[in-house]
Amino acid sequence: MRGNNPDGLELAQEASSSRLVSHQGLVTRGLHMANEGTVFRCFAHAEFSELAIIGLLPLSLVRWYSLTMIVTTLALTMGLWLGHFPAVTSAPDKVLELKTSPTSPPSQESSWQKTQRAKAKAEFPGRKRKVLIEAGHRHLKLGVWCRNKGLNSQATMEFLRAVEVAEHQHPGAKKVLDIMQGYGDAFWQKRRKSFPKGLLSNYEKRLEKVLQKNAKERLGLAKWATEFGLKEGEHEFRALVALKDAPLEFDKKERIKIAGGTVPKELSKVIREEAVKINERLWLRDEFLALLPDVEAIQEVETKRIRVRTTGSTGQAQQVLDACTALLPVLAKDTGAQPTERLQVFLFSKEGEYAAYLTASGMTQFQNAKGFAMSSSRTAYLNTFAISDGDVRALALHEVTHLFVFGFTRTRMPDWYNEGFAETYGGQGCHTLDEATFEFHQVMVPHRLARLRSGEGLIPLKDLLTAKALTRRANPEQGLDFYAQSWAFLRFLRIGAGGDARKKLELWEAICRGKALGAVLDKPTESADVLPAQALFAELFDSDLVELEADFLIFLKAL
Repeated sequence: MRGNNPDGLELAQEASSSRLVSHQGLVTRGLHMANEGTVFRCFAHAEFSELAIIGLLPLSLVRWYSLTMIVTTLALTMGLWLGHFPAVTSAPDKVLELKTSPTSPPSQESSWQKTQRAKAKAEFPGRKRKVLIEAGHRHLKLGVWCRNKGLNSQATMEFLRAVEVAEHQHPGAKKVLDIMQGYGDAFWQKRRKSFPKGLLSNYEKRLEKVLQKNAKERLGLAKWATEFGLKEGEHEFRALVALKDAPLEFDKKERIKIAGGTVPKELSKVIREEAVKINERLWLRDEFLALLPDVEAIQEVETKRIRVRTTGSTGQAQQVLDACTALLPVLAKDTGAQPTERLQVFLFSKEGEYAAYLTASGMTQFQNAKGFAMSSSRTAYLNTFAISDGDVRALALHEVTHLFVFGFTRTRMPDWYNEGFAETYGGQGCHTLDEATFEFHQVMVPHRLARLRSGEGLIPLKDLLTAKALTRRANPEQGLDFYAQSWAFLRFLRIGAGGDARKKLELWEAICRGKALGAVLDKPTESADVLPAQALFAELFDSDLVELEADFLIFLKAL
């Protein structure tokens, strides 16, 4: 799986039938890389030189091209690595001078200043495009590194980010993503069963450097735009404050501090006035909190990987934090992955708060649920009013499991799998607490399985595999049956159906996550299409479904 060079991509021998097709229709032969150890580089054919794709063409293909093409390609490659992108910016030949104050009223500007502002406004899109492309390229390079280390899910996530961070303007990012998603089934059959100690943390460190560099360049853009009094500068500064994800800090001139600089004084004043108090410190009021204008103060407990906020006391929040902190390393071991951003849980502890938020956010479809998780905000929202601490803990473990998976893949898995996987850790009886020690992967409590064992609540497998959780949850009893059977069927495939079924399940998971099946660029997991994952499961399991159902009933009664 791993290549001889850490800076290159390599294909497994089983995937050697892959084809690379340029936008001009030029087809190259399948890449036999595993046995040759050939290194990928940023060589591009003159006919599609604008792609400047990292990791697409092997050195062995260079001899196919003329010397002129090679020289052209090398020039493009050096330009890519050095940050010189042809036709990326629209900067004029002459540098703009005598920038105007961002606080100066337009009426006080001279005609010359207005002209300079207009020039800057015209130049801004080109400058931003360059910043975006360079940010996308950093994620692309990180994805290449992940791919070489066997971190397939992380590689695909980085390739997705490369496209999205660059706002689809990096010419090679989408091509690399297409290739990763196009690997044949044989490729996914060879994958890591375990990960060397420190590999995931190494990835996180590399990602942090990428994010810091991206933020630094965006700050430069924000400063430049603000010096010319452009509203675009305010937008960039607000984004940087949000990215900091920390309490607001002010310097002696009452400007908000951000990495590498400060926010202009006038904008800092506006953000301060809008802010919300969390643990008695001012925070930016984000989009979520903007929907809760009556909430002026929030309590919070946190670790590096997870944060719990509440409208109530910190006691319950700390219990939730402790349970989720125990869960995260178990999930990392089971999935071989790690979310790239901190997860968040919000506890609505007072009567009516949860319902008010659902109405304000237009998410009333969750009114029959005690909680839900959203990939777009990396937050689980729990209604903890009038329910026991044990039920709050179970609910939090279930929803944080969803968040964890959202954090490393955009694939839309079928609801039976999503809920069965979450119940594996948060279902009643599936986790136990012995003093301060948590145990997971336990068996669900008998009363949750009683209706299934009797056959009264049992759902035929063909219906279970396409069922929608929200639809089932409209009837509370049917909802509980669906969650319990989803848990039981997933457990059956893992440990009760035999080695062949387990291997097919693991292959299905690997392909779905590695190819990001159903994912929609620039959209959260909730917007993805579930049909590709369902179709692949059917392709792998349909021929055995009748036999599996019979064996599952036996397994169910023995639980």
